[in-house]
Amino acid sequence: MENTQSRPADRWPITTKNAALIVVDMQNIWVHPRGARYLPTSEDIVPHIQELLRFCHANHMPVIYLHTTKRRDLADVGIFADIKPQTHDAEDEWSNFEGSPGAEIYEAVKPTADDILVKKFRYSGFYGTQLENLLRALGRDTIAITGVATNVCCDSTARDGAMRDFKVLFLADCNASFTDEEQQATLNNFAKHFGVVMDSKALMAKLASEPRTGVME
Repeated sequence: MENTQSRPADRWPITTKNAALIVVDMQNIWVHPRGARYLPTSEDIVPHIQELLRFCHANHMPVIYLHTTKRRDLADVGIFADIKPQTHDAEDEWSNFEGSPGAEIYEAVKPTADDILVKKFRYSGFYGTQLENLLRALGRDTIAITGVATNVCCDSTARDGAMRDFKVLFLADCNASFTDEEQQATLNNFAKHFGVVMDSKALMAKLASEPRTGVME
């Protein structure tokens, strides 16, 4: 990721007290090999997300899962049934229809009882949901984006977060696209115009380096 100039954004304070992890659409439709829109590169990001989840849980940093489901009568999908008809076959159990296997969150990254689930209706996790209210209530002004697909729901959510003045960290090794070209173009554009791109190791290093107070030696 080229960046020839230092920016204040590159020095944003990132702590377990002001940040939340967002997991976007890690559902069987996209991550399971039988999924109707299986994204092969999603397999590469699963270990990185698992490590990040363990870190967040151990350090009491909120994890919010966004997931997309739709009705079988397509009453809630709007124009997208016209744009992507291949993903709206009501007979396909590995699409993301309510109650179908395809709609379930991928087993390897299932949420715990302490994690927060937010159902979304469009690409952005902020559109028509309580995501912003939850983040404000939790005192979180910084969000780290993971999931699929980099250039669709992850990018839409990340940009929408930036428009609401959240400090957005796009985790390059925890997001997957259908092509390398889509991946790189999205990350480059986001870093230039919307927020900060880093990897999960860099994020955990920043979080682990925060000053600890009130700890007995």
